[in-house]
Amino acid sequence: MACYRYGTDTHGVLRNMDLLNVNLTGLEALGCVRIVETKEPTALVPGAFFSGNIDMVTEYEKVAPRLVLKRGDQFVQGVFPGERAVVLNLKGGGLVVLSGCAHRGIVNAVKQAQKITGINRVHAVVGGFHLTGTRPEVIQRTVTDIKAIGPSYIVPTHCTGFQAIQAFAKDMPDQFVFSAVGTRFTFAA
Repeated sequence: MACYRYGTDTHGVLRNMDLLNVNLTGLEALGCVRIVETKEPTALVPGAFFSGNIDMVTEYEKVAPRLVLKRGDQFVQGVFPGERAVVLNLKGGGLVVLSGCAHRGIVNAVKQAQKITGINRVHAVVGGFHLTGTRPEVIQRTVTDIKAIGPSYIVPTHCTGFQAIQAFAKDMPDQFVFSAVGTRFTFAA
């Protein structure tokens, strides 16, 4: 069982900031940030978006039952409704989808990116795919679906898990890029 005390929803982030004694009003008063809560897809600047709530469209991508949140004195199944992806439209190249942990599924996150932008071409999928500890058949379905989407690059990171990283490397060798802490990527149009 993994207890996500922080959550991946706005309330969890706000609670963490409170625990760290970060004052949101003070941050905004500095003029360096503007805090906006949204559940809908949101343009950050032209060509860059927050995904909004990620729809659960695949039948096999489920939030792992071992991921629970503490609410008061109770532990409850986490569903991570506030999880987001960052979506960049690389001019002439397709979408770059950046995932934190993809608790709601990396295929779901990519499909959400395609839906909100109306663009099917995917240049890169980068980030945690949260497949660590997942059944092999779920890993294989995920790899198969990502391969069908056809990104030019696939960059699974931290919480993807060793078996899933191996599966992406084996099944998508020309698209696979190994990443480690400190790796930098430049996507150019």
